[in-house]
Amino acid sequence: MPLLGSFSKTQKNGNFVALSTTHLYIKEYSTSEPRMVPPPSPRVTDTRSCTRCLRQTETNQGATALLLDNIKTPIRTESFQELYNVIPGKELGRGKFAIVKRCMEKSTGTEYAAKFLRKRRKGQDCRVDVLHEIAVLELTNPSHRIINLHQVYETLTEMVLVLEYAAGREIFNQCVAEGDEAFTQEEVKWLMRQILEGVAFLHRNNIVHLDLKPQNILLTSACPLGDIKIVDFGLSRRLCQNQELREIMGTPEYVAPEILNYEPISTATDMWSIGVLAYMMLTRTSPFLGEDKQETFLNISQINIDYTEDELQALSASAIHFIQSLLIKEPKSRASAEECLRHHWLQEQAQEKTEENLTSEICQRAHTKPAPPSYPPSPSSLSSCSSSSSEEEGPVVEELMVVAAYTIGPCRPAVPNPETLFPDAKAVSKRFTFEEPFSSPQKTIF
Repeated sequence: MPLLGSFSKTQKNGNFVALSTTHLYIKEYSTSEPRMVPPPSPRVTDTRSCTRCLRQTETNQGATALLLDNIKTPIRTESFQELYNVIPGKELGRGKFAIVKRCMEKSTGTEYAAKFLRKRRKGQDCRVDVLHEIAVLELTNPSHRIINLHQVYETLTEMVLVLEYAAGREIFNQCVAEGDEAFTQEEVKWLMRQILEGVAFLHRNNIVHLDLKPQNILLTSACPLGDIKIVDFGLSRRLCQNQELREIMGTPEYVAPEILNYEPISTATDMWSIGVLAYMMLTRTSPFLGEDKQETFLNISQINIDYTEDELQALSASAIHFIQSLLIKEPKSRASAEECLRHHWLQEQAQEKTEENLTSEICQRAHTKPAPPSYPPSPSSLSSCSSSSSEEEGPVVEELMVVAAYTIGPCRPAVPNPETLFPDAKAVSKRFTFEEPFSSPQKTIF
């Protein structure tokens, strides 16, 4: 039987199998109700049944301890409100255990994003998780492509991370916009170079982000087109030599096959997400998103992607090759961040376009076209839920070994009126959002 979290295409008497950390649910495509049987083995259960607040595996505890021991940012205990004014208005983001608000430092007038994180979650002391994020942000401070940590405050119940404020917000809305509001291929190339510069910096320092997606890529300004900032290091990990890291984490549409199969995580895991991100930015669709999470996971596991779709016909051959070099099942075969930066698609000269007239064109479009529709920010995804099964009947049935029950969350349409979407839209255009990422103690949107 495959490992927990893996997929296999089998003919199994019309049964759908979903494996959780506590029970194995078997539901037949008949009128019978699901029944529970014991888990397959204590070994598999024990390696997966960690709480959400346990942020590292046993093999990665050494790296985590090293990070925490080297934190240099002072954790201040004075009142945050005495030194900062929280700017009234809409929150920048809200999650289950965190809220992000815009604030201004009283002494300088500088604006920041204040991330308020609860230390106790579901009865567990998760202060170490916040310290882990602080440690990673310290390591990434030299990179101008990654959000900067300014200060840290702590009270009895929460910690406050004062972060650089990115006024341009996330790139998600432009990734799913239509017509003139969407990114052009030249704009995508310009942004992708910056994203890869940030990811290359992480990988040179043996850090993997593990949740790269449009919601975690911010712009310093929308017009003129600003620089990108990579945010949300709640799932990030520091890799150690001669040690394997295996965890179930990420966002369904962007998660790599090795995550689903509970295979070792590496820098190549991030590169898969970069491939999905490039596909979305260029086509406004998500390559693997299915009608439900099970179909999404199956599409990823089997690399079900069609390079002949209409959205891809307008792309250059080099752009398609760039995507194909990343969406490969074998991690070792994927291009690295440094190799991607040297890819001929990104090296091609923009046709009669410079950075200056590129941003000027975006500003002109912003003043002559209506703003794209405002969608609720898509939080980092996956939380607890039970699996849904296909209603199709037939002699051959896919057997889906779904990851631990607490890691999978219900999806919901993020658009109030789905009928207004154009009929041929698929993938991200369906606006599916997921409740929480794998293993994440909070879902925070900057």
